[in-house]
Amino acid sequence: MRIVLASTSAVKLSACREAFGNAVEIIAVKAKSGVSEQPMNAETLSGAFNRLRDAQQQVPDADIYISVENGIFEENGRFIDRPVIAIARKGVAPAATFGEGVEFPKASVEEARLRGFDKWTVGQVMQETGVVKQHDDPHLDIAGKSRKNFLVDAIKAALR
Repeated sequence: MRIVLASTSAVKLSACREAFGNAVEIIAVKAKSGVSEQPMNAETLSGAFNRLRDAQQQVPDADIYISVENGIFEENGRFIDRPVIAIARKGVAPAATFGEGVEFPKASVEEARLRGFDKWTVGQVMQETGVVKQHDDPHLDIAGKSRKNFLVDAIKAALR
């Protein structure tokens, strides 16, 4: 089975390998999201589907296409970082699944927004201000669970 991941991110590739197991071929391609560096709300879903379509154009003969896009969702006045997993299978319409989220500090989200979501992520602001150690895995410091593990869980849920 050939699976195309619409990203070359090491954490996303590692999460896909863990979710799918070793019996599949995973091809990672650099796919364009067409959204901000820090997507918010519906922009996150758009980014996931944009990446999916771009990957399908790059490698048109795969069995499964998968896209992973994290974004901030404003929910009841709180800011939740949540992965969106978009999957396309042969003969089946593409679908999206939302993974478990982690609440990010409002002050960090607002600072990233002021600096411009086109260039800044909330993770970068949180690292710079000492809230977290690693901007690309703030989940570990905030929730005690790595971003990779959140992605593995979300990918497995999307495959059901």
